[in-house]
Amino acid sequence: MHDIWNPWHGCVKCSESNVTFVFCGTGRRFVKDNRLYKIEKNFLQSQQAFKSGLNFQGKPIEFKLYDKWGRIVSDEELYKPYYRERCQTCSMKLICNGCSQCGKCDSFPKNRGGQI
Repeated sequence: MHDIWNPWHGCVKCSESNVTFVFCGTGRRFVKDNRLYKIEKNFLQSQQAFKSGLNFQGKPIEFKLYDKWGRIVSDEELYKPYYRERCQTCSMKLICNGCSQCGKCDSFPKNRGGQI
């Protein structure tokens, strides 16, 4: 019998160490409870990974950034990410820099629910 990578194992180990874990996607073929799911669309793979509940937000990384004159950059001056509605169910949101507002989301159908 060969070892199959189990995302739950990664999640548990990261949560024990308080390190962020992201289950970014299921892949095109995903087996759960001995049932094979075929998920062709990338956004659905990410959405299903998010729904698994395996993502874990660990301790935030703190950065001290300085400007070219050696002064600390204040929180108000730092980049603030923007997220659209679709981003709320994306498994990558925990590590994402936000939406670039490229317009690609506008081409997706509004009702993306339903069966895999």
